[in-house]
Amino acid sequence: MLSRTIYNFLLPAGWLVARLASFRNEKIKKSFTARKGWRDRWKVKSKKLDPHSPLIWFHVSSVGEFLQAKPVIDLLTDKFGSSLQIALTFYSSSGMEYYEKFDHSRPNPAVRFVEYLPFDTPANARFCLRTIRPSLIVYVKFDLWPNLILEAAKSNHPQILVSGTLSPGSRRLGGGARKFYGQLYSKLSAIAAISEEDAGRFSKHLGDDSRIFVTGDTRFDQVCERIDRSTVKLPESLSADSRLFIIAGSSWPKDEAIVIPGFSLLTGRHPHLGLIVVPHEPTPPRLREIERSLVRENLEFALLSRMDGGEPTPAPVIVADGIGYLAELYRKGYLAYVGGSWTTGVHNVMEPAVLSLPVLFGPRISNSWEAGKLVELGVGRIVESPEEFARAAERFIGDRSWHDKLGKMGCDFIRNHCGAAVHCVNLIERYLEKGSP
Repeated sequence: MLSRTIYNFLLPAGWLVARLASFRNEKIKKSFTARKGWRDRWKVKSKKLDPHSPLIWFHVSSVGEFLQAKPVIDLLTDKFGSSLQIALTFYSSSGMEYYEKFDHSRPNPAVRFVEYLPFDTPANARFCLRTIRPSLIVYVKFDLWPNLILEAAKSNHPQILVSGTLSPGSRRLGGGARKFYGQLYSKLSAIAAISEEDAGRFSKHLGDDSRIFVTGDTRFDQVCERIDRSTVKLPESLSADSRLFIIAGSSWPKDEAIVIPGFSLLTGRHPHLGLIVVPHEPTPPRLREIERSLVRENLEFALLSRMDGGEPTPAPVIVADGIGYLAELYRKGYLAYVGGSWTTGVHNVMEPAVLSLPVLFGPRISNSWEAGKLVELGVGRIVESPEEFARAAERFIGDRSWHDKLGKMGCDFIRNHCGAAVHCVNLIERYLEKGSP
């Protein structure tokens, strides 16, 4: 496989570039630091696994993919109980940090092994497979590592991709990448695509659709489960606040350049309106950046972490300076703006939609099938300037019945697409029988 030879030839150069970048990028630095001594940790943790019980290895990239895997893992645990073991690996440090902070406090008894996936070399892949000896490997969305897939195929490990997606503009569909990924997809036992459209694009890689199944997207299950079971409580002062709030969720600088001046245009005409800014990464530099943007618009603000009292803040803007409660903040919203669509693509639009909030976002939504569907329904709106943001928001503020009608349509759309996790579990069970611990 020539493409694999080229990939492995370029790996050392890629590693070196990443290593140099780690001296300036804290996130990349964490990735290297977290993997120090990984082989020893894998050996120690693997000794706690039962060699006579089946083990499913779930690999996820980061937080989003873990949340997609979670409903499937939970259903498998409900179905098989202690007779099944789950190994869980993360690629990013943010994914592991989220798991340890928010999910490890409610441990799933089937999850017996949690670690970082090492860098993708043939030797590392072989070591991982020998150490935990999975009966089946499950990948989520599109985080596929060539050497791991090819080494697992050599040793006849069944491999499944769940919540598989290929956007129309994916680079994996063109040029040499199409052939390279086609070879990888051909090694998978099954692909559980999120939609008929995605299944069609996968079939172009494989040349047939005998191993491609349309199961839906487990993110719908995860979103509904999180909203329905949430125990996170907001500060009393925010709960008592009677204003109509626009929630700017997972925002980046270009999103804030639309939302903050757009909100400023609304404040004079709508004094009962509030804004909650929830940055994608609430690091100190990002919070200072948001503060400067608010000062330029003469907008007072309060930090969510400092809202301890029972009296609502008079500040028109609240800035969320922590992580883990965006879904709960949407409960307080009347309208949502979801960020990311000026960078790699729009973030999770399902959380506000399931809570009956109309959703605004920027232009780049091809990564999100559901965002496109919300636009078709009229529940989602693309805005590309502060003025467009203000006009769209004012339309929803000025007509409550229209707002409520579209909000219900969005909620029904999300609820009607739940159930993918059950289909994924059925598919996993079929291939689990072919694996061997």
